Amino acid sequence: MEMVDIQTFRLENTTGAYAEVTNYGATLLSVVVPDKSGRLENVVLRYKRIEDYLSDPFYTGSTVGRIANRIARAQFELNGKTYQLDKNDGKNTNHGGFTGFNSRLFDYQTNDHQVIFKYRSANGEGGFPGNLLLSVGYSFSDDNELRIEYKAVSDMETPFNPTNHAYFNFTGGRENILNHELKIHADRYLETDNEYIPTGKILPLSGSTFDFRDYRKLFPAINTYFISNSETTIKHLASVREFSSGRKLDVYSSMPGIQVYTGDFLADPYRPLAGIALEAQFFPDFLNQKHFSACMLYPDAEINHCIRFRFGIL
Repeated sequence: MEMVDIQTFRLENTTGAYAEVTNYGATLLSVVVPDKSGRLENVVLRYKRIEDYLSDPFYTGSTVGRIANRIARAQFELNGKTYQLDKNDGKNTNHGGFTGFNSRLFDYQTNDHQVIFKYRSANGEGGFPGNLLLSVGYSFSDDNELRIEYKAVSDMETPFNPTNHAYFNFTGGRENILNHELKIHADRYLETDNEYIPTGKILPLSGSTFDFRDYRKLFPAINTYFISNSETTIKHLASVREFSSGRKLDVYSSMPGIQVYTGDFLADPYRPLAGIALEAQFFPDFLNQKHFSACMLYPDAEINHCIRFRFGIL
């Protein structure tokens, strides 16, 4: 892939805050917002060189799909046919396999307020059925809300579960995230096995290690899917705050839950616990768990979902 094909874009609002994105992986490169003193600083992990994203194993800021998270045994059955997927996570599939959206070069267009990335995922790519057309739109408002809009259409029935994989750190990366505090707007979570595959059990947060219904510091490490307790179309899924910077973030989405990952497997050039990923998405492994909330594309019927990251000051 020639570097000349990779483009970067800046979305700046009237306050001087901005976000940067690239068409490689429809990736979020930076979000530069003020702290409590008004100092502008990037609050997501990023590489120093754009070419480092070509070999990034951590999905840093990328658009993830076709299916975010893990699919057990790298297979699923649909309409009587078994589909075999890439085994890129042991015996399982994770984040779309070896040819996921994170490693694809998107076409792009811009308008007055948005950058729109587009990609055609061919039938059979990663093992998934259907020619899928994906659009990922980024915009950044004057009140420091970063909006990501997903649109997709397929010529065959196929699963679809996108997310964004940014890692947030409100200290500008000077410290780890252990002094960040998390609040989850949920009452239930998914139990998983030691490979992070859901067992099928939906458990109450009350009395569990993962009870973040009130703000708590990020310890121990978390790699958990939380189910929204809201019935609204756009759901308030999670909130994060950090007092030394005075920054806070609220995450909203049309999707039914959020995977929280505290980056304990991050490595060079990062370090473990360098950032927290807040991945709004449908239930992990919904293709093999029929009672889970699922997202399916049907022929020629467009589907739309969104994620909203609302930044503010405490």
